[in-house]
Amino acid sequence: MDSITYITYQTFPAFSANSIQTMTHIKYFAKHGLDVTLVFPLRNKESDSDLQKLKNFYQISNNFNSQGTKHLLPFKKVKIFEKYSYILSHFLWAFYISRKYKNKYKENYFTRSEWIFYFMSRRNHKIIFECHQISKLKKFLIGKSLSSENSKLILLTQSMKNEIGSVDFSKVMILSSSYDEEIFSYKKDIFKEEKIIYTGSFYRFGESRGIENLEGSFKELSMEGVDTILVSNDADKIYGNTTFSQNGFTLFSNLNRKEISALFEKCKVGLLINNESHHAEKYTSPLKYFEYISMGLNVVATKNDAHKKLPYQDKIYYFDKNDNESFLSAVKAALQAEISIPEDLKTYSMGSRVNHILNFYK
Repeated sequence: MDSITYITYQTFPAFSANSIQTMTHIKYFAKHGLDVTLVFPLRNKESDSDLQKLKNFYQISNNFNSQGTKHLLPFKKVKIFEKYSYILSHFLWAFYISRKYKNKYKENYFTRSEWIFYFMSRRNHKIIFECHQISKLKKFLIGKSLSSENSKLILLTQSMKNEIGSVDFSKVMILSSSYDEEIFSYKKDIFKEEKIIYTGSFYRFGESRGIENLEGSFKELSMEGVDTILVSNDADKIYGNTTFSQNGFTLFSNLNRKEISALFEKCKVGLLINNESHHAEKYTSPLKYFEYISMGLNVVATKNDAHKKLPYQDKIYYFDKNDNESFLSAVKAALQAEISIPEDLKTYSMGSRVNHILNFYK
């Protein structure tokens, strides 16, 4: 295997977890010596395919090819009916791009796009689709696509596998999210302080995760000498787009991965919080969780079904969402708990994940 073409309907550069995950895959594919090409739409004003800009933004030293394509479609341009403009634009873009590769059968393809998976599978290209949520449309496209000889599927959780229906499960692999071991690695010689940290978005699909409901707890913890750090790029929806201290917490925005890792080094506890949507309960495999664990943090988490199926349950201290007393009790227990790194943690590293993916092509 000499090369891989990663085709995805995502925006780059961006601070979102999904774009970070894609670019970390690109990095580790390249580390294997593969000739990697990333193909994506320039679908908004911030999109940029300049290779050096992408490498700087994501702090990648490995070389790869970047191909941004024109996107003369309504998504991100028409503000009304955004859900339907996304579906239409995604479909049309994938149909157009897949035709460009219709005769390139020697290539190995990877995608986060169900439509790319479908169109490439119809031509029996060698392709793997990584799916992070299930819908009726995706179930239909997955079922059709997996009937092709060279098509395979990666899912994040067992719950997702239970929902996709009757398919050839020998062509389906479950792979959780993984941490970038070159950036997130525990250092025993760095003193951890009485600090808790949350990284990630405050909203998922337009619905708050509930961080703002914990402000009173953050203030109470601050009075007891425990600092709270929030790292988010959509905090402007609540607090304004700036870095500041307020109500017992410090808020940071637009940090790169190494800057976030440096914050983790001094913290004892990582916060994992989500809303009560079906997606949150069944489909999530939080990237931040594995980053927390890799940096020696204990974890305080809401009682989501997906959280309870994560590995290393002995590292998690649960609380009832919107119950400040439950939250404070979980934080104090996590702060007092021993700092340790699971012996088999490397099985959840990105290096290990990419090895599984490359073997899955065989």
